[in-house]
Amino acid sequence: MTNDSGPHGLSFQPKLFANASQKKAVAISELYKQLKKLSKELNGLEQETVDTQSLDAVTRQLLAPSLLRHKESGVVSYVSCCIADILRLYAPEAPYSDDEIKDIFNVFIDQLQLLSDTDNQFFALREYLLTSLATVRTPALVAMQPDAEDTISRFFTTLFGVVSPGQPHSIQMQILDVLQQLVEEPKTVPQDVVDVILLQFTKRRQQENPAAHQIASDLANNAADILQKYIYQYFNDVIVSAAQQRAGSMEDQEDTGSLDDLRSAHYLILELNKAAPGTLLNVIPQLEEELSVEDVDIRVLSTNVLGEMFGEKGFTLAKRYETTWKAWVGRRADASPLVRTQWVERAVALYQHQPQLARELNAYVAEKLCDVDERVRMAACHSLGLLEMGTAVQNVLGDDVVAALGERCKDRRAGVRAEAIVSLATVYSQVVEQLEQSNAARLKWGGIPSTIFVLRYVNDPDIDSKVESILTGAILNFAKIKDDRAKCRRLLLVFDSLTAKAQNGFFSYMRRQRDIIRLTSLFLTQCMQEDSASVEQQQRELAAKISTCFPDRAKMEAALAQLAALQDAEVYRGLQQTMDANSDIKTVRKCQKGALKRLSSLAPNLLDTTAPLWKCVGLTTINRVLIPYLIEHASTGSQVGQFHRAADKLLVFIADVFPEMLELSKDSLFDIDELSSREPSAIEERLGLMVRFAKAASNSVPKSTALENRLAALVRSGTVIQAKRAAFLLTQMPGAASLCAALTGDVVDTLDNTHLAQRAPAFAALSRFALHAPSGFATYADRVSQFLVQTILVNGDMDYADGDADWISRSSLDDTGLMQVYSVKILAHWLIGMDRKSLSRDLVQLVMGTLRQLVRNGGTMQPRSPMAGRSAAAQHIELVAASSLIKIAKHAHLDRLINATDIQSLGLVVQDACYEVRSSFLLNKLVPALAARQIHARFIPLVFLVAHEVEPDVREHVRHAVEQRLAQFRPTPGSPSLVESSLVRLIHLLAHHPDWDDSSLDSTLSLFAPYLEFYITCVCKSQNVSLLFCLAGELKTVRNRAQADGITRGVTNEQFTTRIYVLGELAQYLVREKSLAANWPLNVYPGQLALPDDLFEPLSDAEKAAMPRKPFLDPAFVAARSKSSASAAGGNKRSRTATAKSKTKQVAQTPKKPRSRKSLKGKEPAAGDSSDAMDVEDVEMSDGDSSE
Repeated sequence: MTNDSGPHGLSFQPKLFANASQKKAVAISELYKQLKKLSKELNGLEQETVDTQSLDAVTRQLLAPSLLRHKESGVVSYVSCCIADILRLYAPEAPYSDDEIKDIFNVFIDQLQLLSDTDNQFFALREYLLTSLATVRTPALVAMQPDAEDTISRFFTTLFGVVSPGQPHSIQMQILDVLQQLVEEPKTVPQDVVDVILLQFTKRRQQENPAAHQIASDLANNAADILQKYIYQYFNDVIVSAAQQRAGSMEDQEDTGSLDDLRSAHYLILELNKAAPGTLLNVIPQLEEELSVEDVDIRVLSTNVLGEMFGEKGFTLAKRYETTWKAWVGRRADASPLVRTQWVERAVALYQHQPQLARELNAYVAEKLCDVDERVRMAACHSLGLLEMGTAVQNVLGDDVVAALGERCKDRRAGVRAEAIVSLATVYSQVVEQLEQSNAARLKWGGIPSTIFVLRYVNDPDIDSKVESILTGAILNFAKIKDDRAKCRRLLLVFDSLTAKAQNGFFSYMRRQRDIIRLTSLFLTQCMQEDSASVEQQQRELAAKISTCFPDRAKMEAALAQLAALQDAEVYRGLQQTMDANSDIKTVRKCQKGALKRLSSLAPNLLDTTAPLWKCVGLTTINRVLIPYLIEHASTGSQVGQFHRAADKLLVFIADVFPEMLELSKDSLFDIDELSSREPSAIEERLGLMVRFAKAASNSVPKSTALENRLAALVRSGTVIQAKRAAFLLTQMPGAASLCAALTGDVVDTLDNTHLAQRAPAFAALSRFALHAPSGFATYADRVSQFLVQTILVNGDMDYADGDADWISRSSLDDTGLMQVYSVKILAHWLIGMDRKSLSRDLVQLVMGTLRQLVRNGGTMQPRSPMAGRSAAAQHIELVAASSLIKIAKHAHLDRLINATDIQSLGLVVQDACYEVRSSFLLNKLVPALAARQIHARFIPLVFLVAHEVEPDVREHVRHAVEQRLAQFRPTPGSPSLVESSLVRLIHLLAHHPDWDDSSLDSTLSLFAPYLEFYITCVCKSQNVSLLFCLAGELKTVRNRAQADGITRGVTNEQFTTRIYVLGELAQYLVREKSLAANWPLNVYPGQLALPDDLFEPLSDAEKAAMPRKPFLDPAFVAARSKSSASAAGGNKRSRTATAKSKTKQVAQTPKKPRSRKSLKGKEPAAGDSSDAMDVEDVEMSDGDSSE
């Protein structure tokens, strides 16, 4: 048995050389055999038991140049492995000198460089060499050598060069071990080594060799304590050098090289932060210093880098470097917008990556959304649109940020608006599915569609096109919803979340779509006609009208002209189908895709220009396939259906705007079961929908005995709303004239039946029969009219000693009040419904006399005592009577019945003490009728009487209507607009105003000047300032036309004329004041002006010559106004100019003191309404009076 406890020596003594000089090795085959045997025996020896003296001969022989530099790489591989084993056996001391060690390791490096050739027969030897170096820690010998930097650098360059992704993981780990030893063992790390390590973090190197990048990352993490000072020095040298170069460069030259170096260095910092943040502990304070340097580019880079670093390491890094975090947050207020832009981009990204850290940034991000520089605002909007709205982001993103983003949708810069709208819609698209599941989500995100749809009030084509482009995309997201029922539910979910104002905005977008569809359909039809001068002219006119609805009007008009020139019927028909109300959503998209594909092959340049048009006209938001499901939701009781009310509103709107879509669902719409066995309110709503549809589509009420009987029953025994709506539907049913006549007789017989619990439904039904079935009503007209006036209206007058009663909705009136209201409507409808040839003087006098009394007396037939107030019913009666005069004025043959005094009376309604009365009359009757050109322009001055209105929203509504609609109306091209010409009518109206006090002219002028100022604000522009000035001056060529004035009594015609002259000079003064403030030239108007002869009569030449030369306007008033731009409004005297801001009772005043107004703050109007006053008259969406 062998004793193994003693030292073991090398038993094999190889014969490696051909002679004693060792200059020539033995034959190659023999050499391989000897080296292989030697390597095997050395490998088997253990360091603890080896007899190193037995190794002395071999140790020296292996250093022979004939072996170390042998031409056969395999020989060198064996020699290297043998030397590696000898170094292992001699460790920790080496049997070689420093120079010999240096030579040995250079040979090792050469062998390691061949590791990349894995198919080589000697690859296993080189792998063994690497393993030996890694496990024995042989590289420590190099670290202890003087001037070892080159050798160490060669190691790093070589090993990073041979690493490849396909290598075995064990080899990569051994390479890492060797490199780590070369970092840990030397006293200093060569700069070249640092450079090689950092090289692996460059973007290009990461892409070329991700394995080398991973080894560098592991190395940097493992040796972070050692490398951090060298990495700090590296970045410090690069940054300081680049900064010095930039500071020393010429001001007119851009040093792009140094800037590129800075960018590269900061990029490396980011990559190190991701892979080995421990190496940057000394770099972060350096970045903090960069935040405050003068060089903007350096501040931008450091702001970006630190922002990304906080995004990577977040809360931990911010807490460890609190001063750095605070310094970075402070860059939000940097003087440079480039820095602020970079800051907000990184700050918003923190919501995604570090929600806990981003929570404290909400106020600052909201602040940057309102930054003075549009680039910062745009960057903030864009960045928010990039967020993925996961649960964490939803929880941390502040309401103030969402609100500020919504405000940016109205930004003055188009680019910011576009980014904000898209970003807000993108955010909503990611959270919309949660709105049904979470009340918290609805509260936080449900208001986004409202923010978007109220943008319609801005009336900007650019905004409108942007909203239309995201409506069916990000907002409704129909493309991701395959089921039509689910699409309908999504539409209802969005619509139901809208505020009243936003619902009106949504409806306005749909009306805009309808209007553009009509124009585009006509245009495409003309394109398919044979060419002719008239066809081309119509094409140009239609193209011009269409293009006004889009941002780049000139480009759109040119593109449409080019489209017309294509003469391609396939394109035209395809686009027509996308606008066809009978096309379902799939057909719309299919036809649109096919037509645009065809268009792209014919004229690809047209696609981008006309894209906003095709997005607008495609019927994908409101579509016929949704109607059955909307009816289904509307038919569900309000106590059961979540979207019952929203579906009903949408159907009512569709009946008005796209009635042809309802045609396909007529049977389900007029389902008799929906009018039976349901709660009264549900029946009223379904009747209202039927009414809207019947008005929108002629002959749309189906002939059905069951439906006829049910409607007749509702007329006889239904509620007020049921009776009037059922009556209207019967008048529209084919062949129901005899039934209407019979029902009229039945209803008339119940008017004076005081034993009935309720008579108001009969009155309501009769108001419809009088208008829509006048032949049947004529039989009872005389009997009914006398009863209504003498019994219901005259005997029903009631005063309130303690002032006006509080406003209540019409439905809350008692039966007597409702009878009075509908009595007025019956009389007015009788006059309107009668055939022109059947009108009699008695009929006209009765109706017009009654309406005039009711308007002038504030809702009563008899003048009220000075201290008396009005009942709630009287307020409604006044409103209905005034509205009836507007209805009458819509008919040309009846308009002549309205005289100047009637308009003056309506002016008192515009300034009524009750907010609901004046706002409902003004906003729901007068302004819409003027905007639709349904009544004469002589009613225009009434809208300017809101100058003293206490509710700013009302004034703003009027201003918008004047500027956007009324100012566009001209009798003939080039002539003064109707609003411009109305200046003299306004002056005439003011001259007859009951608040004019000749005894206190200065205070009167101070009181009346705001009316003219409001007019000038709305109408006066640089283009018409001369016209308005001359119109006001032209008043001195006429006198007031004498006529009966039932409002202002005891004033002579001469006094009225003097007032007109005074107001004319005041208007000229205010126009001149405006022109000076705006720096507009005030020239002589070149045209001829004619004043309305219904209000004025011309002066003779002699009268003109005798006109006093001195001004009628008191010079003292002018001087006082010139000293103060904010003059007092006549002391304590105000004309219907309430300062009251709450809905409280107003104490009645004497006739000499003007009435004050009530305001209605804090109450949001319902969709389509301006206030609760929508119940006051039949302008409810489902009522049916608006077009009667």
